Amino acid sequence: WRDLVKYLSIPLVSIVFTWWHVWLGIQMCFYPVNFVGCCRPYIGWQGIVPRRAAIMANRACDIMLGRLITVEEIIARIEPEAFFCELQPVLDQTCAAVLKKLAQARFPTIWETLPDQVRDEIQRKVLEESREMFDPVIQDLKARVHEIVDFKEMAVEILCEDKRLLVEMFLRIGRCEFVFIQHVAAVMGCALGIVQMLLWLALNSGSDVECTGAAKSSFRCWGGYVILPVSGLIIGYFTNWLGITMIFRPVEPRIICNGYINIQGVFLARQQEVSKELAETVCKNLVHAKRMVEYIAKRGHVIDRVIQIYQRHTDAAIDSVVSSLPLRMDKVLPMVVGPEAIQDIKKSVMQLTMDEIREHETEVEAFMDRHFALPETMAYRLARLQPRVFEDMLHPVFQED
Repeated sequence: WRDLVKYLSIPLVSIVFTWWHVWLGIQMCFYPVNFVGCCRPYIGWQGIVPRRAAIMANRACDIMLGRLITVEEIIARIEPEAFFCELQPVLDQTCAAVLKKLAQARFPTIWETLPDQVRDEIQRKVLEESREMFDPVIQDLKARVHEIVDFKEMAVEILCEDKRLLVEMFLRIGRCEFVFIQHVAAVMGCALGIVQMLLWLALNSGSDVECTGAAKSSFRCWGGYVILPVSGLIIGYFTNWLGITMIFRPVEPRIICNGYINIQGVFLARQQEVSKELAETVCKNLVHAKRMVEYIAKRGHVIDRVIQIYQRHTDAAIDSVVSSLPLRMDKVLPMVVGPEAIQDIKKSVMQLTMDEIREHETEVEAFMDRHFALPETMAYRLARLQPRVFEDMLHPVFQED
């Protein structure tokens, strides 16, 4: 019975070994997220994906964002009419706050003595001017949006800064495939372990040769030391190759048995499911209105350009209001308060408006996300990518593994 246990242990060890080495390879692909060891990069380890974060992120984002969606297309979905219609309460509050602060700072006595009806009328007129001003602002931003925000660059930057997020994204994309390749490894380990066992039986049966003296050179005496490690190496390589091949090949679906059976790579067969999950992950963590605002805010030259666009149209709106005053007040007003005061008021309006908008950024960002409709757009287009392009999002991880 000892010999029986010894022979039966060969396929069992093969199962454990092939499953474990595939599991370990996947773990080493992703963990640790940060380098662990000393004398970096010589003594220690960092997961392959986080170590090559820039390359991995660039490759994935090039497919998801570089080819599928353009920032010009997304920003074109923001229409001034919808903006004013859906954000009317926010704009009313912002307009009232800016007008009140400006009046209290510049003309406190006059503002306090004005009847509420007059104040409401002034606020209404200001809001009307804002509505007329907003359309050219949006058109100007749409024309220059490629200078302001780059979806792909933004996403790559986030993933390179937050490598844990990059790891989580790849693990979510390929979670079924990583489990599948471990199962394949275990099954193939069992099958090839049985082959190992039969080879070992063949090697040790039918002979009573004593491995002493000149008999030591006999293959039966030293073959066991070669067969197991060499066959283990072959098994490890073959199971990896077979598992990865079954995940990504064939690329295109092959329908047989009158349409009842579809032969296609496991990952590619899940394209519809993966597309939806991936779109949700990307739009939740990488590409949404709040991220865009943060991206722009970190770039001084970009935020300056946005402010210049808004300032130019704000100045034009104030000039329009002044020029529409009766009794040639547009000529008299600068003479009374001074041209510097008019310019000062324009700057104050701009600064106060920016400050007030920050108080309502949640509502504005929610409006932008609704109209961008990025999860739906991305999921739809990912699901309709050519399989050969779609596989390129996950295949690099297995190639590194």
